[in-house]
Amino acid sequence: MSTIKKALDEKKHGLHYANRLILPFKCEFLKIGIEDDVITDFSEHSKQVHVVEHEDFTDIYFKDYKNLKDDVSEYEVIKAICVEKGEDIFDFKNHITLSFNPINDHVVEISLLGPDQIFID
Repeated sequence: MSTIKKALDEKKHGLHYANRLILPFKCEFLKIGIEDDVITDFSEHSKQVHVVEHEDFTDIYFKDYKNLKDDVSEYEVIKAICVEKGEDIFDFKNHITLSFNPINDHVVEISLLGPDQIFID
C-alpha cells in the first residue's frame, strides 16, 4: 500500500481528469477545501464527493465541479486534512494537511501545507 509519506518523499504527483482527482496513496479524509466549499461528508451518500479506494491509489470525484483545472482558480489549490490508513485519527499529531494543485497535462502537484497557509477549520 502506498502512503502519504512515501508519496511526498518520492515527490509523486496525482492526476486530474474532469471532476476526478487521482491520488497515489490511500488515506482517511477528515476535510477537503475546494474553492468556497468545505467538505466533511465522505460517506457513500455524500452530495459533494464520491471517494473510491483502489489497491494503491484513491479517486475523488467532485460532484459539484465539471473540470478541476477550469473550476479551481490558478491562485487556489485543493486543500485536505487526512490521516494515514491505520493511524489514530483522534491523535492530532497524525493529521496531515495537504494541497493539491491541478496543473497542465492532467498533473496534480501534491505538497504539505505550510504553517503560513490558511485552511479554515
